[in-house]
Amino acid sequence: MIKYSLKPGEPGMMGVSDCGAYIRIQIVLRPVKECGILLYLKNQPKKDPIRIPFPEECRFGSVYCCHLYGVDSKQFGYLFYEDETKIWDPYAKAVLGHKLFGLDHVKAQEKDAVTCCLFVKDTYAFQSEKRSGIPFSDSIFYMLHARGFTKDPSSNIKEAGTFLGIEKKISYLKNLGVTSLVFQPIYEFDECSQMKKLPSVKAPRMESIEIPGRGKDKINYWGYTKGYYFAPKAAYAYGDSPVEECKHLFDRIHKEGMEVILQFFFPEGIGLDYILNVLRYWTITYRVDGFHLLGTGFSMEQILRDPFLQNVKILGEEFLSYQVGDKSRLEEKRYGVAERRFMDSMRCFLKGDENQIQNFLYLMRRNPSDVGIVNYLASFGGFRLYDVVSYERKHNEENGEDNRDGETYNCSWNCGVEGESNKRSVLKLRKQPVKNALCFLFLAAGAPMIFMGDEYGKTGEGNNNPYCVDSPITWKSWKYKAREKDILQFTTALIALRKSHPILHRKTECLLMDSKRCGFADLSYHGREAWKPDFQYYIRHVATMLCGLYESVDGKADDSFYCLYNMHWEEHEFAIPKLPKDLKWEVILDTAKDTFSTTGEALEQTKEGTILVAPRSVMVCRSVSCKTKTKK
Repeated sequence: MIKYSLKPGEPGMMGVSDCGAYIRIQIVLRPVKECGILLYLKNQPKKDPIRIPFPEECRFGSVYCCHLYGVDSKQFGYLFYEDETKIWDPYAKAVLGHKLFGLDHVKAQEKDAVTCCLFVKDTYAFQSEKRSGIPFSDSIFYMLHARGFTKDPSSNIKEAGTFLGIEKKISYLKNLGVTSLVFQPIYEFDECSQMKKLPSVKAPRMESIEIPGRGKDKINYWGYTKGYYFAPKAAYAYGDSPVEECKHLFDRIHKEGMEVILQFFFPEGIGLDYILNVLRYWTITYRVDGFHLLGTGFSMEQILRDPFLQNVKILGEEFLSYQVGDKSRLEEKRYGVAERRFMDSMRCFLKGDENQIQNFLYLMRRNPSDVGIVNYLASFGGFRLYDVVSYERKHNEENGEDNRDGETYNCSWNCGVEGESNKRSVLKLRKQPVKNALCFLFLAAGAPMIFMGDEYGKTGEGNNNPYCVDSPITWKSWKYKAREKDILQFTTALIALRKSHPILHRKTECLLMDSKRCGFADLSYHGREAWKPDFQYYIRHVATMLCGLYESVDGKADDSFYCLYNMHWEEHEFAIPKLPKDLKWEVILDTAKDTFSTTGEALEQTKEGTILVAPRSVMVCRSVSCKTKTKK
């Protein structure tokens, strides 16, 4: 037995906090015959817990506020109880008994069914300085799964599938050029909620996403479900302290000048106050830089108005046409919309569908003054980028639902062969549209977001809904084939090009006007004739010119860029817009010739003063001084 004492506390923050001299408790429980806390010895979890009832003087309505003295928080875990019903703490900061993932977790539970919450004392000292954040215009987002990022054996690290494993691969992300890491859910959730297992304790409304036809032997690999939102997932930690390991990872990411953005899924039924407490906690305690909020159970406008969240990025799927908050104190956009409109439209244009030019041009320049635009070509749901050019039908058989789940139409083209192929002609044909799509992403005005693995052309084997797949299909590989190395180098070079030229990532949207009276509009459109694009429904090619006079690098005007997009299966002629006498165009990128060089090559003109662009290809020209020697 332990000698403890329980005293009434003042109402304040919800949850349980280790304050050193005592443990502070504030929890909502039904005022039944008896409520209290159960203490479990961490090294003997099957032993009967110590039952400590809450006295009536600690109750304020349905809220119990008390200070618990005499308990060593390092030795015990806890649950609450209402009469004979055990209750999880919805504000638990760490969980015992969830160290293993998926099937391994189920087997462990069959051996030892006791799981409980843990007391957490905040002792981590961050080494990185608090930063003001990276503007949307300078951001390169990278979405990753904390387990899948390093779980593949090709990662060659013993900490595979954990926070510590990610930490060992930060240099890869830094070299790639990304600025902001978007983590799929890392909060504690029950990935095995649909499996048969021994009954545990009552969890407050912890049902998962409704997925028609879902069997009882599936795991929730993604984590888009209700969970214990204050606790980092124990199965994603290599050591025994997911709290410390998670904080250390974020600290390392910040030291490298990158941001941490966390995804949270909030379905209907979760109160706004609870959601705000979750976001405030991760902002203050873990120093995260922003959140990507998914679900339908909240008001984005109310979240944006919260004073605690005024210096963090918020990403959502709903377009808000104004910036919520005190505009006089906001120097940068803080809300970004990550909707699938860009992905769907770009896939249609890439495939060569009719009547896409005007929509393509609008989405490429879209960059409103008060809302950040986050563009992506693939995400966790739907085909991977490489599968868009490898499959015309979904192949979700591994999900165990007779291929009925997932989207039926993916706006894809398999280049003549369904699925994986070793034919050089097919591989070459597929690589070109992948590079075309990457050009769309990184030459668009909105902030680009890459989904883990798309930077090198990872395939998901045609599975467009791998919510329950914990295998190499969803894991990132670290051993690349020749075509994957080439795509990775191309992506890295595109990111570097974008970051080094502010005209390619402006803070404001182009006006399509000569607002500087310099003889050139900030952005202009061209076709067979300069300044005269063709918008007829059957046209599948267009060119854009970004004038470098509207941005500067080290006090000098930036280079201008002439980007030619031909998604037709026939070659087309484009006019060449004239530059000032001291400048000329050089080709730095041509997906048809599979070239990308910052030194550039001379622009090959026809007798009519136009340029020929090959079928299904992108060419990018840059303005250089006439004195600059071009590569022969």
